[in-house]
Amino acid sequence: MFNVAILGYRHQGSRHHAPSFARLPDCRIVAVCDIVPERAREGGERYRVPSYTNADEMLDKEQIDIVNLPVGEKYRYDLLMKCFQRGKHVFTEKPLLGELGQFRIRPSDIPPSRALIDEWRKRGVAFGMCFCLHGAANVRRAKEVIRSGCLGPVRMIIGRCAQGSWNHLIDMVRFLGGEVAEVTAFSDDPERMPNKAACLRFESGAIGSLCVASNLSLQYEIKWIGQAGEIAVANIAGTATWRLHNSLDVTHWNNQGQLEPDTYHGLFEAHIADFVASIRDGRPFDADGWAALRHMEIDAAITESIQSGKPAKVERYRPEHGRTIFTQSLPCEGSRPSQGP
Repeated sequence: MFNVAILGYRHQGSRHHAPSFARLPDCRIVAVCDIVPERAREGGERYRVPSYTNADEMLDKEQIDIVNLPVGEKYRYDLLMKCFQRGKHVFTEKPLLGELGQFRIRPSDIPPSRALIDEWRKRGVAFGMCFCLHGAANVRRAKEVIRSGCLGPVRMIIGRCAQGSWNHLIDMVRFLGGEVAEVTAFSDDPERMPNKAACLRFESGAIGSLCVASNLSLQYEIKWIGQAGEIAVANIAGTATWRLHNSLDVTHWNNQGQLEPDTYHGLFEAHIADFVASIRDGRPFDADGWAALRHMEIDAAITESIQSGKPAKVERYRPEHGRTIFTQSLPCEGSRPSQGP
């Protein structure tokens, strides 16, 4: 049984993360911490566990295996360091960091992000990022189809989304398309960047694009085009559609017609369950610390290109690390089996 502490009990922590951990049969919540006493007390009462307003006190006093850390990206660095230095597994929200917020990642956010990755790697613990599209049923189905090889190697990938899905879209396009080498990006407002578009050149030679609009109604849409066929996935409660280029037969897979509250909760639960299982089994997790850093490096390059008006290289720290859909099974980076069933 894994002992889980909730460090941050605002909207994401109280409505999505904590309930997801609580529903897993091999996890139990043992403490809740929030700097706002009322929120900490609410979480403690809900799960009948001690509540804290000081992270150090909770981390030092309680027996904890996993720290769930759904606090804002601006406040995350110090808390992540505290958890890693105490040898705790961590599951946190996206993006990894962001001094100006999650939709304005800058090159200056990269050095502290790399420092966090260095600390994580030293400690031999698991680090999971809430890129929860990996838990979506239509994305899992798309992964199976692409991995089967029937669509051939990727040649192009196109993604667009509403602003709230921007970080998820970057992560998913990278995971499905491979590592990105260079971007050329534009925005109608280079300072705030509410609407932006980027052309991508992948290291494999494939090309692609990412677009985000602040007032777009859809959640996201990704089209993956291979040498032999193509597949499209759309929306959280979504669909997957694929076909071979030389065939008129189209396969439609539909998970759900509309986004219900249970669908959104289920997305978190499936993703968190996979994170916990990766610790238990000592295996890789798709949305690990390297995925968190790779997202930051791509997003920062997009900002650099927008503000400079020039293409920007995506500089990858320790480029030999990081999982994509093309990665073969490898020993679990930064993870070890821990206490559990």
